Amino acid sequence: MQKLQFLAAILVLSGATLIGTSGLKAEDEPAARRVCLLFEGLFESPEVAQPLQGAKLTQLVPFYEWDYGIRSFDEDYWTENQFTWERITAISKRVADGLLEKIRPDVIRDERGIVDYVIIHDKDPFLTSILLSDKLLEKFKDTLGDQIYAICIDRNLVYLFPGTGGRLDEYGPSLVDEFRQTPLPVSLEIFLIDSDGYRVFGELERDPAG
Repeated sequence: MQKLQFLAAILVLSGATLIGTSGLKAEDEPAARRVCLLFEGLFESPEVAQPLQGAKLTQLVPFYEWDYGIRSFDEDYWTENQFTWERITAISKRVADGLLEKIRPDVIRDERGIVDYVIIHDKDPFLTSILLSDKLLEKFKDTLGDQIYAICIDRNLVYLFPGTGGRLDEYGPSLVDEFRQTPLPVSLEIFLIDSDGYRVFGELERDPAG
């Protein structure tokens, strides 16, 4: 009994990003692991979400990880695990920092060797959270400059463009086409990443049919 109590105490003290299962509705469902905020399209209708200032297409949605992928929080899970937006944001930034350390971005250059954009494709379901990391600008500043445009086309696909002198406008139509065909679309909203963090900058235009 003492050993079990000791292990329980360790879990409580070390559970920064590991959350229990008290909010799950079925008793036999596997335990949740990581939790994190994701950028999701407004066409999704989660029970718990946070609007983004100035956003027309995107929202922040908390998800938890389990044996069969990820699930968005329901209100019971949020309440029973005593979440606040401050707490989930802090946890998400730690998850995002960890992702930045493991991703393998591809740098695309033009015929002169100048960087056109960076593409980040990763199977981690929390990939879009990298926009929350304070380390994102630092990681790509030498490649893309001190202002970066970010677009979360898909849960597993993020594009980064130079914020100054870049060619985002030229690539816009192909990004819209990719968004329409992707299996897990997120948004065509453009986010500006700079020393102040991230914020909505605009959106990629699509024709009336799209």
